[in-house]
Amino acid sequence: MPELRRIFLPSGFPATTSADYVEWLRWQLLSLLFRDVLEIMSAQSLLVALGMGNTPGALPLTAAAKWVLKDGVGSFATLIAGSFGGQRYDEDPKRWWGLSNTLEDVARAIELVTPAAPGLFLPLAASATFVRAAALTGRGSLLNGTFMQHFGRNNNLGDIRAKLEVQGRWLALIALPAGIQVFQLVSAAAADLAADGDEFGAFVAAFGAYGGVIGVHVFACWQAAKSLKFDTLNRFRLLKLAEAFVANEDEELPDCVVVADMEGVYKPRRTATTPSYGASPSEIGEDWNAFTDAHATSRDMLAAALACQKLRVDETKSRSRAYAYADERVADFEASMIRSGWKVDYVQTGVAPRFAMSVDES
Repeated sequence: MPELRRIFLPSGFPATTSADYVEWLRWQLLSLLFRDVLEIMSAQSLLVALGMGNTPGALPLTAAAKWVLKDGVGSFATLIAGSFGGQRYDEDPKRWWGLSNTLEDVARAIELVTPAAPGLFLPLAASATFVRAAALTGRGSLLNGTFMQHFGRNNNLGDIRAKLEVQGRWLALIALPAGIQVFQLVSAAAADLAADGDEFGAFVAAFGAYGGVIGVHVFACWQAAKSLKFDTLNRFRLLKLAEAFVANEDEELPDCVVVADMEGVYKPRRTATTPSYGASPSEIGEDWNAFTDAHATSRDMLAAALACQKLRVDETKSRSRAYAYADERVADFEASMIRSGWKVDYVQTGVAPRFAMSVDES
């Protein structure tokens, strides 16, 4: 067992990883297994659609098509996803992890249906490549960035990532024969049903088998995202903590486990009563005190959240009272968060509006 731990787990585990690492890893490995099975099945579907081995000149066509699709359409999708995602991945990693993996499943599903319409191979394969490249951009950004920073507790990001790679390679070896076998069994069953004139039965057999694999993968990815309990602050978490502090100043603030359940994966991040923490000048109007300076400290950001929540519940709706309350209580708010295990050195505001302003002194 010590040798297996050395091969598959980070050095010093579990002391060198976050508390949620094991639960996340359990669901992550399950999702990886079914992801690899899907990859094998979809690759076979593309080859069947192309008719490789049966049509003269198919091999050159395959090579050319793959080059165009991967390096052309895929690169274009990566540019778009990288430009659009960026800080969105950092601010809301759980939601984007779920969405990225779901998008990859959509791409695999498109590839799986290509044998049903071989004449549409190019548009179908191009669409699948585009969607998958965009999904992998988000997935890779989260796994190599936000997740590694969260899991590492001993400046050991490289060690954790390397062990994930080892775990993934072993699962890929298991998934290879499994994916081939599943594809062959489903294809044979569907072909037999179609030969007997039962086209609907053939569709149900293929849809049921492929849908089952995709369904398990989606569920495992959702559970993996749900298991994450970030102790860093984004806009949602900070506003929830500020709301709790304003409501019950003398009570301990909820920790990352409680807030993670509030946050969920696909739960709405804003409601009708959620303050605009990160508003535009048109929303702020003439209240210049509502602006946060570009050089604001993390404590300034905490005070801004307190002011937002105080103003929301204050019957007088006095902004000056909300600002005064925030300035007076921010130190206690910060100390209470630290006691509950929160990291208060930075607030991830994601794509909150940012503006450069100049003052005309004439």
